[in-house]
Amino acid sequence: MVKRYKVILFAVVVMLSACASDKGVPAYIRVNSIPVVTEPITQGSNSSNITDAWIYADDQLIGAFELPCDVPVLDLGTKKISIGAGVKINGISSLRAPYPFYKFYETTAELKAGESVDLTPQVSYFDSLQFAFMANFDDISGSKLEASGATDTTIGITNNATKVFEGAGSMIAQLNRDSGFVEFQFVETVNLPKQGTIVYLEFDYKNTHVLSVGLKSYYPSSGTQSTELINLNKSEEWKKVYVSMTRAVSEQINASNYRVYFYANKEAGSVPLEILIDNMKIIY
Repeated sequence: MVKRYKVILFAVVVMLSACASDKGVPAYIRVNSIPVVTEPITQGSNSSNITDAWIYADDQLIGAFELPCDVPVLDLGTKKISIGAGVKINGISSLRAPYPFYKFYETTAELKAGESVDLTPQVSYFDSLQFAFMANFDDISGSKLEASGATDTTIGITNNATKVFEGAGSMIAQLNRDSGFVEFQFVETVNLPKQGTIVYLEFDYKNTHVLSVGLKSYYPSSGTQSTELINLNKSEEWKKVYVSMTRAVSEQINASNYRVYFYANKEAGSVPLEILIDNMKIIY
C-alpha cells in the first residue's frame, strides 16, 4: 500500500514539474512569406509586395510582424489561426495595414510549449471586387497609356527582356531631351465609386527619377481638378506599390469620371529619364 502511494506521489510530482517547466514557455508560429494567388484573366498578375503578417489566434490579435517572422505565442492549445497580408500603404513604411482586398488566410493549429508551427499561407482577392482598369502591357499594339501635356515623351511597350518585369512586355516612357519632363495618363477615363468606397491603384514600377502619381477628376461644367496622390523615389529594382485613392476620389463628389496621370522631371545633366511600369490595376 505504501509503495502504491509512493508511485502516485511520484506521478503527481512529475506532472507538477512538467506544468511548472512549461509555464511561460511559448509556442512559435513561423511564416516566411505570403504569396498571392489570382485568376489571371479576370484579376491579372499575382505580383505583390506583402511585407507583414497580421496574426490572430482565436480572433485575438497577436500582432503585426515583418516577414519572415517567428512569433512567440503564450496562449497554447488548439487555436484558429488567421493571417492577414500586410502592405505599406502608398509605399510608406509608417503606414502598414492588411491589404483590404486580400482575403485572410485561416487554419487550425496545435500550439505546444517550445514547439514551432510552420505555416505557408496563401491569399487571394475577394470575389466581389471590381477591376475598373487593368493592363499587363503584354499587347504590343497598345499600352492604354498616352503622353499628355507639353512634354517630349516617348511612350509605348517594350519587349526588351532586360526591361520587362514579367510576361511579354512592360510600359516604357522616356524623355528625348537632356532636360524637361515626361507626363502620361490613362487613354480613357474610368468611373469610380465615391462616399468612402475603398479604391486602390496597384502597379509594379522601376524609375530613374522621382515619379509623381496623381488623379484628374473631370467635371461636366467646370473642367478638370488634379490631385497628387504619391511621389515614388527612383528605384533601380522593380517594386510594387499599393496607392490608396479612396480619399481623392470621394472628395471630388461631383466629378463625372477620373483619369490617373504620371509625371517625372529631369534636370539637365542627370541620367537619362526612363519610367517602366507593369501590371497596373484600379480595384474597388
